[in-house]
Amino acid sequence: MKKNIFSVIITALTVVNVVLTAIMFFVMMPTFQKSNKLITQVASVLNIELDPGDAQPDEGYKVSDLEYTEVAFEAQQTVNLKAGTSDKKDHYALFDGFSIGVNKEADDYDDFKTDKITGYQSTITDIIRSVMQSHNNDDITEDLIKKESLEQIQERFGTKSIVELTLKNFMHQ
Repeated sequence: MKKNIFSVIITALTVVNVVLTAIMFFVMMPTFQKSNKLITQVASVLNIELDPGDAQPDEGYKVSDLEYTEVAFEAQQTVNLKAGTSDKKDHYALFDGFSIGVNKEADDYDDFKTDKITGYQSTITDIIRSVMQSHNNDDITEDLIKKESLEQIQERFGTKSIVELTLKNFMHQ
């Protein structure tokens, strides 16, 4: 007799659990939909790609499509970094040159061939230096400098054919 009572109680609790789960699901669904809509709107305002299938065609290049232009300086460039919060010492970044990777399959490739990039050397160097100067020793990394510099170079020249930037002998202290 005790086994039947326990079976009835367990069955009743299972049914109550299923009913409460269903109620919670239908109550929470509109909230989830509103949150998803809000996240989508914020992402579209910030121009974030949520679906990797929607990537820009300029990003679909192969390594064999890249042409590299090496720019080496006669002397090592020294850049003063922004004052840090952890200490009040002067910090510096150093680099010997840079290399620009241009997508040969891009529509505006003719504007950024090796001879043209060499002509833009001072402008590109200035962009890299200003990005370095905007960081302090605590937050500076080579990847961050390359990423921000590449974005500013692309914006400055109005192109997506410049797809890669490499710094030669980058150091900071």
